[in-house]
Amino acid sequence: MSTTSPIHAALVLGSDSFRLLVGAVEEGTLRPLDSYHAPLRLAAALDAQGCLSPEAMHAAFDCLRGIRARLNDHALAAVRVVATSTLRMARNSHLFLPAAQELLGHPVQVLTGEEEAVLTYLGVADGAAADDNSTRTLVLGIGGGSTQLALGSGRRVQKVASLGLGTSRLALTFFGGGRIDAVSFAAAIASTRAKLGDEAPAFGPGRRERVCGASGTIHTLARLLADNDLGGPITRGRLEALAARALEQRGGGAVLAGLGPLRLRDVTAALAILLGLMEELEIDEVEVPKTGLRAGVLAELRHGRAALAA
Repeated sequence: MSTTSPIHAALVLGSDSFRLLVGAVEEGTLRPLDSYHAPLRLAAALDAQGCLSPEAMHAAFDCLRGIRARLNDHALAAVRVVATSTLRMARNSHLFLPAAQELLGHPVQVLTGEEEAVLTYLGVADGAAADDNSTRTLVLGIGGGSTQLALGSGRRVQKVASLGLGTSRLALTFFGGGRIDAVSFAAAIASTRAKLGDEAPAFGPGRRERVCGASGTIHTLARLLADNDLGGPITRGRLEALAARALEQRGGGAVLAGLGPLRLRDVTAALAILLGLMEELEIDEVEVPKTGLRAGVLAELRHGRAALAA
């Protein structure tokens, strides 16, 4: 596809997957030209010492070589590469990051949790309709290593929080060794609620009018709901029904439709986190916009943070 507008690329080296978005803005709307998703699950590859395994790094490097080839297919005006929770935490990230930068030919910025929350929010805001600019919106992002919350209106972010709570961590803690049952699921939800702690009132029902889920994990849950005839806005009732099917499958019951290569323990962990957030923050419904962190990186790349907040 051809375009006369400048082409920008955003690459997110996430805890669950590496995600690329290449696009150009035409008539005020982002036109995607290329996207790519590689489910590497780096968070699950951290060993007991908090280091990425050699095997995980080699798989990531192979993926980055392929991504560089995709980038070379476009006449790019600018590229931004960011990394999230696992590369914030990994004790050997100082070995991984220089090699990744050399393979890509671009610097890699390791985001703080708060920066990740802001960019995810800006990605949602940049894709919102003009009449949403005064709506107080809470944006949730659930990843393999952490969870982000950002509250604002229009393009102005008012409050952010980053929690050390991700699907890979929760899966290993509560569903390790194949233990997936109602007791461990309830404990995972309770742990999620406890992680919010004193942050909860700042994001509660009196502070927002709309809640959006903007991460690959939440998009996956929305797809699984639809695949299991539970489609529609994400509600606690629908998530609880999906969780019941996940627990039933583990017990040898009906198969959860649409699971594919996804691991049941990771899906169950994602369900526990989102249900825990919705219960603790008294959220009735979560919308799932198409944009998120990658779109936020592109928006900031085009305009700069100051211009976006103006």
